[in-house]
Amino acid sequence: MIMKRMLVSFAAALTLFGCAAIHKNQQNPYGHRLFIEQFLDPRNPLDARIENTINALRANPRSATLHNELGQLLREKGFPKDSEVEFERAVNADPRLFSAWYNLGLVRQARGDYPGALFAYRRTLHYRKGHSAALFQLGLMEEQRHNTEAAVDYYAKAFSINHSLLDVRVNPRIVDSKLIDLALLRLYPIEHARESTQFEPTPPGYVQPNLEPAPSPQPPATAIVPPSAPVTNPAQQTPPPKPPV
Repeated sequence: MIMKRMLVSFAAALTLFGCAAIHKNQQNPYGHRLFIEQFLDPRNPLDARIENTINALRANPRSATLHNELGQLLREKGFPKDSEVEFERAVNADPRLFSAWYNLGLVRQARGDYPGALFAYRRTLHYRKGHSAALFQLGLMEEQRHNTEAAVDYYAKAFSINHSLLDVRVNPRIVDSKLIDLALLRLYPIEHARESTQFEPTPPGYVQPNLEPAPSPQPPATAIVPPSAPVTNPAQQTPPPKPPV
């Protein structure tokens, strides 16, 4: 009997704890002053943008766009952990926001969380097929793990989609790779075949003999009802309605 009461009490405690956790998660995390706000100077343009975004989230805490924006601002300010939290909140609010997944991958990769970054980059590619920057970052991670074949494959795919990733001004992290030459060699047959292929246009004056004419949007002449002639005889015209008495 005592054991039964203990089990009931334990179950009740777990229920209360779960309800409290759910209530806490449902609360607006921006309802109170955040820890980072004590470091903000309203005279600083970046700090002012951060404060404005936080205030906007106080009014709309489920905005994935605002979470994604705040995450970028906090990373620029030098708060990588808070930045990662905001990107996580962004994808929780809208899992289809591929840019937030990509940003989440960047901050996780920067702190050495390769499994977490890998998951985020793959979600990026799930919601935005051919995301060249995500493909490049995957290649960089594979290279750092000494998986040369996988890295070269990712690099080649990224460069085939977006050649500007080869420009250090667009993609500064390209200097971190020692496999770019191999990736370009992997890409060469595909690029050469695409650029050297010379297609021929349709000859001028060509007429396809078996092509039926496209249907006209106008109805056929037999279906057109000609308008009736206007009634000009006053005796045949409908008298106007009488005004109410």
